[in-house]
Amino acid sequence: MFLAIIIFFGFNFYIFSYIAKILVNFKKNILVYLYMSCLNTFLMVIAYYLKSPYYISYFWALITLTIEFLIFSKAKFTQAFLCSGIVVINISAIQMLFIPIYSLILGVTPYELFNTPNIFFSSLAILFIIIYIVFKINLKFISSKDIIKLSTTSIYSIMVSAIIIFILFYTIIDVIVLQSMEYSLEYLITFVTIPILTLSLFYTLFFYSIKSVNMMPFKRKSDKLELAKIQSNIHKKNIEDKILKDDLTSCYNRKYIESNLKQKYRDNIFNFAILFVDIDGLKMVNDTLGHEFGDEYIINVSKVIRQAIREDDLVARLGGDEFLIILNDIDEKDIKSILDRINEKMNILDKVTKKYKVSASIGYIFIDEELLKTGVDNIIKIADDKMRMQKKHLKENDFKC
Repeated sequence: MFLAIIIFFGFNFYIFSYIAKILVNFKKNILVYLYMSCLNTFLMVIAYYLKSPYYISYFWALITLTIEFLIFSKAKFTQAFLCSGIVVINISAIQMLFIPIYSLILGVTPYELFNTPNIFFSSLAILFIIIYIVFKINLKFISSKDIIKLSTTSIYSIMVSAIIIFILFYTIIDVIVLQSMEYSLEYLITFVTIPILTLSLFYTLFFYSIKSVNMMPFKRKSDKLELAKIQSNIHKKNIEDKILKDDLTSCYNRKYIESNLKQKYRDNIFNFAILFVDIDGLKMVNDTLGHEFGDEYIINVSKVIRQAIREDDLVARLGGDEFLIILNDIDEKDIKSILDRINEKMNILDKVTKKYKVSASIGYIFIDEELLKTGVDNIIKIADDKMRMQKKHLKENDFKC
């Protein structure tokens, strides 16, 4: 019995000296370790002689260690509870694995082992030597830094603590059966298997939690890089919009359209159409109503054009009252339907606008393979000429009327 008490005391001293490396501001004082080790050894002996149910001792150990850690350190409850839980869960699982096997070796039942002081304390001495060895092996794979990270990360410390409580409640069933007189050694395989599975479950989740905690800085760094990338793309888009878009209408500008046409020329892309649009009467609106209404006129026409064309088509304001539209990948016979749609929406806008009349002259050209070969400048010139012919034609009709 005396040897068992010395070993139990020594194990407590070892645990406290190790915990001092983990808990926040734990009092690294040998006298503190001695005091707590003596107290825990005394409580263990008293609990045994008072014949308290053995499974209660695990919960008393969990509560006692947590309180001691909180008293002698500045750790939060979750950290103190997790550290005490790791100690108790290993003791309980290894004890549940050890007792049936040791009973078989001695030729006694677990009930007799629990209730015969000499046998019980001799088993306790061997048990805590085994537990000490297990802890030393574990610490080869688990660094104190990993436990600190885990125990100070709320979400993972709470998760592991919940698993510890679940396993301890599950252990109650094992202890109750082992302490009963009806236990038979034929259940040995079952009672050896359960602690092994329990420890396997605990350490699988424990190592997973440590891995997750260690990956958190990399995830945060990855998230920051992703955010920086998004912000960079937004910034880049804003710059491109400033360079390639018209400030008033947010349509593309001449520079973008010329670049697009040159790219088509280089890539030999044809079967598209160019529409040249000239707003009628803009100068009169500017002169009579002011440039504010003139800008409104231009914006309204740009909206009409964008509503009338397809999603893949492009519209650009070339400057003043001129727009250029590129109808991508279109058959020549389908151009008229888009022209009709633009004119229809212009007519609707004209009925809504009371202060000025809305209309536009539109000339178009279909770009086939032969025409594409003549070059970008020539294509734009032809489209412009056609628009001017259309405008002249409209004026002649108005004059005749």
